[in-house]
Amino acid sequence: MIEFEVVKDDVIETKKVENLLFGLQTWLNPKNGFRVLDLEYKADPAKRGPEWKIQSQAGVPKAKWNREFGSTWMVYEGKPVYQDYDEEVHVAKGTIVVNPRARLVSGWDGGPNDVNLGWVLGVMNPKDSSVLVIDEAAVEDGDIYGLVETVAAKLNLEWAKLGGFSLHVTDQSIFTKSNVVKDGKAMSDVMREHGMSPIPGEQSYAKRRTILERLLLSLHKANDGTLVPKFRVHERCVALRAALNGGYAYPPNSQGSFNPKPLKNIHSHIANACEYMVSRLEMAGSHIPYEGKRLPRMVSTF
Repeated sequence: MIEFEVVKDDVIETKKVENLLFGLQTWLNPKNGFRVLDLEYKADPAKRGPEWKIQSQAGVPKAKWNREFGSTWMVYEGKPVYQDYDEEVHVAKGTIVVNPRARLVSGWDGGPNDVNLGWVLGVMNPKDSSVLVIDEAAVEDGDIYGLVETVAAKLNLEWAKLGGFSLHVTDQSIFTKSNVVKDGKAMSDVMREHGMSPIPGEQSYAKRRTILERLLLSLHKANDGTLVPKFRVHERCVALRAALNGGYAYPPNSQGSFNPKPLKNIHSHIANACEYMVSRLEMAGSHIPYEGKRLPRMVSTF
C-alpha cells in the first residue's frame, strides 16, 4: 500500500493507494469517498516493455498519447511546447541533494502590463551544467513588491544553507516601469532594493526553447552515480511541472494546425521564467569573488 498526501481546503488528507494487480490500482477519493479503479496500459503484459511505449508514441502528440494511455488525470488542450518532458523521468523526489560547488540561478518573467509574474530557482552544477529546479513563486495580480519580497525571504531563509546568493536572469521587459502597480516602478528597481542584480536573459524564444530541449534530452551522472537528465524539476514545484506537462502549449488555430507562439496564460509565465534561467547557465559557471559576501576592508601599507 502506498500513501499520498492530498491537500483539500488547506487540510492534508491521506490517499491510500492499493495495488490489486500489476497495472491495476484502487483508492478512495478523499473529497467524495468514491472508490477509484485505475487500469494502466501496463496491465497488458505485451505493453510492459519500453519498446511498446516508444513505438506507440512515435508520431503521436504527447497530449493525445497521455489522454489515451497515460496516468495524467489533467490533460491540456493544444500542443505542448516541451513534448520531451516526462514526469516519470524529469521529476526529482524526496530529499534535495546538492553538490558542494553548486550555484543558485533564478529565472524571472514579467512585463510592465503583466498581472501574472513568475520566478523559479535552480541549482546548477558547474561541472556539467546540469540543473535541478528546487523552488518557484508566482503572483496573479501584478504585485511586483510581493513577488520580490517573497523571493528575498526564500533565498535568505529557506536556502540560506546554499549561501542564499543567486544570479538573477530576467526578461528584458522587467526594466520597464510597471503599468500595474500604482507608483509605476520597474521590477528591476524593486529587485535592486532587495540586493538582487538582474541580468537580461536570452530574448529569442527559439533559442531559449532549444536550450531547454537540449537539457531535457541530455544525461549526466547524479550524486548516486545513476544517469538522469541534465534538467529536472523537484516534485515541490507543482506550477512549473503543470506548465511543462502541457499547460504551456501552442493553441490550435482555425486551419487545423497550431499557432507558432505559445498561448499566454498562467502557465506561460512560470515556463518563461524557467527558460530565462537556463539561457544563462554558462554565467553561473564563472567564478565570482566574494559572491554574496561583504567585501574585505582594504588596508593601505603606505
